[in-house]
Amino acid sequence: MQLPASYVLKLADGRNEPIKDLDGASRTILVDEETVNANEITFGHSKYEPKTSIHKKHIHRNAEEIMYILSGRGVAGVNDQETVVTSGDTIWVPKGAVHWFSNPFDEPCEFVFLYTKSSLEKAAYEMIHEDTHE
Repeated sequence: MQLPASYVLKLADGRNEPIKDLDGASRTILVDEETVNANEITFGHSKYEPKTSIHKKHIHRNAEEIMYILSGRGVAGVNDQETVVTSGDTIWVPKGAVHWFSNPFDEPCEFVFLYTKSSLEKAAYEMIHEDTHE
């Protein structure tokens, strides 16, 4: 049984949503309250270009987040843990946890992500401003 076309989305159907505080990466929102009238989730795709992409430390006060690496490698951090992730890895970010992501490698890194709120605004994105004085 084939789903109606309105339930099947292609990457080209998504909305380009630039990432605040990040250069060298793309974010495409495929499912949220604006695109399909979703009530509880935001789902999308990101591509981090080689050696240029760093998403600084931030939190989502009102949402959990999951990222699944499709290809390439990246460096993911959650709270006090940082590790290299690669194709097939899943990153889980609890609600309110400090997290970040970068691609210092020679190939692009692509992943899909899911927030447990129906918009990025409702997820309550907030940058973490670290004291740089030692």
